[in-house]
Amino acid sequence: MDNQLYISLAGLTVEINYIRRGIPHFFRDYMIEKPAGAVDIVATATPEAVEEELKTEPAVGAGNAEKSCLFRCIAERSPYFGSFLFHCAAISYEGEGYLFGALSGTGKSTHIGLWKKYLGEKVEIVNGDKPLLRMNGEQPEICSTPWAGKEGWQNQSIVPLRAICLLQRGEKNSIERVEAKDCMNLIMQQVYLPRDPQALALTLELLDRILQKTPVYLLHCDMSEEAVKTSFTALTGRPYPA
Repeated sequence: MDNQLYISLAGLTVEINYIRRGIPHFFRDYMIEKPAGAVDIVATATPEAVEEELKTEPAVGAGNAEKSCLFRCIAERSPYFGSFLFHCAAISYEGEGYLFGALSGTGKSTHIGLWKKYLGEKVEIVNGDKPLLRMNGEQPEICSTPWAGKEGWQNQSIVPLRAICLLQRGEKNSIERVEAKDCMNLIMQQVYLPRDPQALALTLELLDRILQKTPVYLLHCDMSEEAVKTSFTALTGRPYPA
């Protein structure tokens, strides 16, 4: 097939069969040579699948609809290989990874942008919207993907997950550690749930393992540096840099 490329995501080899010329540019940071052996996942965008995506979201355009089709193929299959997609913003600070989850429009992109603004080069934005999560032995990890939201913030990397932070808007900045079971409704809204029952069961099992290893925090915040100080000191356990 002429319109074919290969990428590496979360340690998986993925074959991409695409339609539009702009797709290779979208995957440029993840592309690899054609493997000698079998691939893990085959993701194919067909005209019919793109049309279905456009029926759901006609304003996104055919190019973005094709990217969504490919994203869905990967997200449906990745649980069979030990990873799942989590809708959040992911950053690393000195190589340690943190997830910020919230309902759309709540301000997770704004908050990680503030981390970058006030903490500088020690902060890397792993992914602004849709990273993959996996377990590496007993260590949860964040894996970048090219599906990075409208800002396109992503850094092709895999980092250890140290904490999950759930954001809510507030007039005062405050943060508390919470039990995952007490905010499971919000957590589940961030998890991609496959349609296939077995893949769904694998996703939930993996989520449970990650939550057993990862502290969860609830952050009420505004859009100030004080919000960064509040989340930084709680999540990292370090004093805020002078």
